[in-house]
Amino acid sequence: MRQDDSDIRCMLIPLRSGRLLLPNAAVAEVIGYRQPDAMNSNADWLQGKVSYHQRDIPVVDFEYLIGKVEGAASIRQRIAVCYAPDPEATWPLIGVVAQGIPRLLHLGCDAIEAASEGRAGDGPVRITLSVAGDKLLLPDLDYLQAQLPAS
Repeated sequence: MRQDDSDIRCMLIPLRSGRLLLPNAAVAEVIGYRQPDAMNSNADWLQGKVSYHQRDIPVVDFEYLIGKVEGAASIRQRIAVCYAPDPEATWPLIGVVAQGIPRLLHLGCDAIEAASEGRAGDGPVRITLSVAGDKLLLPDLDYLQAQLPAS
């Protein structure tokens, strides 16, 4: 794929089955996986919280959130630390479990074969794209932030 001014820099976040696509600017850093500390939540998709630069961040398993857990976790797990849409909220950063090493992708409009879009705030997936035969999920970070417990 050639790169031009209309390309969007994105991060491909590998999941157990499939991949998330996030704008590069939404990802603060990718860190090594460490076992999260427990939180006051019964949600199976919320693994807990980890310390990141002297602050706690919640760690989300996106596949549990969308109800599509297939297979075991990878030994190469990482945590993609993402900026939450509302930096003034209780959780200004959100960790998303990656099942491998995320990679940078320059995505041009001409590479998108098909797209389906949901309404903002309706669910964890905002847009589904088909790129080079692969199905990529764009998470609704507003929805995700709203589902997190207060602390």
